[in-house]
Amino acid sequence: MEKLKTTIFVFLLSVLIIPAFQGCFKEPVPELTLSAEEASVENYNGTTQIEVVSNGNWTATFSEDWCDISPRSGSGNGTITLVAQNNMLSEGRSAFLTVASSGLVQKVSVNQDFPRLEVDTPEVFFEKVSGSRTLRITSNTTWSIELPMNIAWLAANKLSGSGNEDIILTVQENSSGPARSTVINILYGADKLPVRVTQRRSSNNPPSIPLLLYPANGDVNIATIPEFRWSASQDLDGDNITYTLSYSTDNVSWTEVNTSKTELYIKAHLSEFTSYSWKVKATDSEGGSSESQPFSFTTGLRKGYADGEFRVHQQATAGLGGAATEILLIGDGYTAAHFIEGGAFEDDILEGIGYILDVEPVKTYQNHLTIFKQAAYSEDSGVTEADKSITKNTALGTSFNGGSAISVSEQKVLNYARMITGDDEARLRRMLIIVVINHDRYAGTTYIWTDGFGIALIPVSRSAEPGYRYGNVLVHEAIGHGLGGLADEYVTQEGKVLPASNRSEAEIWMESGFFRNIDFTSDPTFIKWKRYLSEPGYDRVGVYEGAYYYSYGAWRSEVSSCMVDNQLYFNAPSREAIVRRILAKSGHTFNMDDFITNDIQKSPPASSQAYTKSYREFIPLAPPRLMYNR
Repeated sequence: MEKLKTTIFVFLLSVLIIPAFQGCFKEPVPELTLSAEEASVENYNGTTQIEVVSNGNWTATFSEDWCDISPRSGSGNGTITLVAQNNMLSEGRSAFLTVASSGLVQKVSVNQDFPRLEVDTPEVFFEKVSGSRTLRITSNTTWSIELPMNIAWLAANKLSGSGNEDIILTVQENSSGPARSTVINILYGADKLPVRVTQRRSSNNPPSIPLLLYPANGDVNIATIPEFRWSASQDLDGDNITYTLSYSTDNVSWTEVNTSKTELYIKAHLSEFTSYSWKVKATDSEGGSSESQPFSFTTGLRKGYADGEFRVHQQATAGLGGAATEILLIGDGYTAAHFIEGGAFEDDILEGIGYILDVEPVKTYQNHLTIFKQAAYSEDSGVTEADKSITKNTALGTSFNGGSAISVSEQKVLNYARMITGDDEARLRRMLIIVVINHDRYAGTTYIWTDGFGIALIPVSRSAEPGYRYGNVLVHEAIGHGLGGLADEYVTQEGKVLPASNRSEAEIWMESGFFRNIDFTSDPTFIKWKRYLSEPGYDRVGVYEGAYYYSYGAWRSEVSSCMVDNQLYFNAPSREAIVRRILAKSGHTFNMDDFITNDIQKSPPASSQAYTKSYREFIPLAPPRLMYNR
């Protein structure tokens, strides 16, 4: 009986203890982490390692066949080594390393670059004597140099390698014969990079001595920006020739200017009433040169415009505390020859200023304006016409882009304007800049910013058609859009309703004080120009649907005016908007009663009426470019 009791006790004890013992030895939670989520291997002999941290068994696979991995399995912590095949393709490649353990999966994105190779110069030049030059190779792969088999005068110190290296190219003396040249190819991956090697000919005839033409020896009263002219040199070998103009006041210290032409204006004024010497050296493409004997001349009174030089045409007298509405007229596509006193630049600028000061309401408020004129030297006359594949090298980078749209380099324009405003950026942003373009074409574009800054691009159009001329374009673009912040009132979308998105954008500009000449309501009790509807003398003012490019959904105040068809007349709300901005910039507060008292021209002049009646198919200018300040 006692034995039975003992057996039962032992059994019960085991039932209680064994489960408790088993609970103390649960399976650990699986863990798997890798040392990186992304790895790169070199294009050539590329290898890398990934550390595995795990508490269990794991396996590794690679998604592509261009990389070997080792080991492909393991237990616990370990290191996987990746060895990539050389990538000789013309693009990089990517794949995934995948490690799995106890249901956990981790991936590494593995990237391999493609072969790259650069040299420090695409062409190596040698003089006719024997010598060596260094060619610097920068690469991430293996490469080899392929020399032409029939070229004995050229050698390289090394014909293959990898990575970055300096290659020494050596040539024998060219003791007789013409210049010689060949191409060596540097092979890498599936590509090759050609490098031209050129050696000067054994002998060279220098160009003939340039004959100085103007200023003649002993000339006096020469302009302070003289036009230097000389005869073209001749070269028996047919080489290209460049010239170096040098001038000096003491025949010791010379100022040099290089050119490929046989005439040159320097970009800065010489000193008044000063004796100078000048000479010209002709140099051919082989390095041969010849130089003229110096001529002397004496300058006279300072005349003409230097590059960047500006003059104040008119100084504001009605601004408060020195404030003014500042307008800058600067030319593009004018060469140095155009900037002589009384030259084409000055003629076009003065004509443009005349249009500005003759149109109301600017004419009445012109004593609030300070007007500058500034020179910008272009290499070529005229400007780029991208729509006609014509390229010109100009100071401001103006380009006709099709239709009446024009673009310009804003930064180049600002660089010139800052010669006037200096570091005063607030003053610069208040300025209206008019770029007068030396090109006869009907077009025009104005860039306006929400802070009120504007750049108007105005070609000197000599069209015989009324409304398409220089003055019409200038007044519409520069005074209408640029100074007045006006919207276009013409219609190009016949029979269509103004889209909500267009209206929303216009309303954003209205909140900044723009587009006072249009409205989106026809209610005469709420429309912007409601006062004029009952004001004596404003019989032309009404509510006319059709504005802001659409037939319906936008209204204007008069049947026709400058923002409709470029006539030299602004409607009443437009005149008000222009005066508001003139007064604000010159420190004054706008008063409606004062404006009406001074508003002397309430209908188009006779000349404007005459030509607007003849319009049939008027071609409008491009819409302004609306720029949001950052």
